[in-house]
Amino acid sequence: MIVSIEELGKTSLYPEIINTITRGDASAAELQILAAEELVKSYLTRYDLTAIFGDGDTAPTYNSELVKKCVKIIASYYLVRLANPNVDLELFRKDYEDCLTLLADIRDGKNDVSLPYAQDDPETPEDESNPSASWSSNPKRTNHF
Repeated sequence: MIVSIEELGKTSLYPEIINTITRGDASAAELQILAAEELVKSYLTRYDLTAIFGDGDTAPTYNSELVKKCVKIIASYYLVRLANPNVDLELFRKDYEDCLTLLADIRDGKNDVSLPYAQDDPETPEDESNPSASWSSNPKRTNHF
């Protein structure tokens, strides 16, 4: 996980709120953070996810505060949905929607961020290392006289 429960408690939700929502069960908060990370990964598939998030064997090699912030916002929203003690749910919903819009813009190339691209797999015919180059054509034109 690139975001810990302690870091979430320092930047997004107060630790006592997290403790109240999860009823003292740290694994409940970890599950929400993992779910948030998976959602962010689904938007950032063109980037090197192992470098950004790590995997079971390796730690992340690239630190992106923007990606961490998105994970925190989504995880906070997931936690707040569990129970709503002293929290304005609409504020978290707006942050959640803004974060998903940002991730979609990054995915679609509308917002350029400095994330490492995925490595090229020599087994496939595509070049995964340069996803910014793409091409398409208009549909074939048919003239009727």
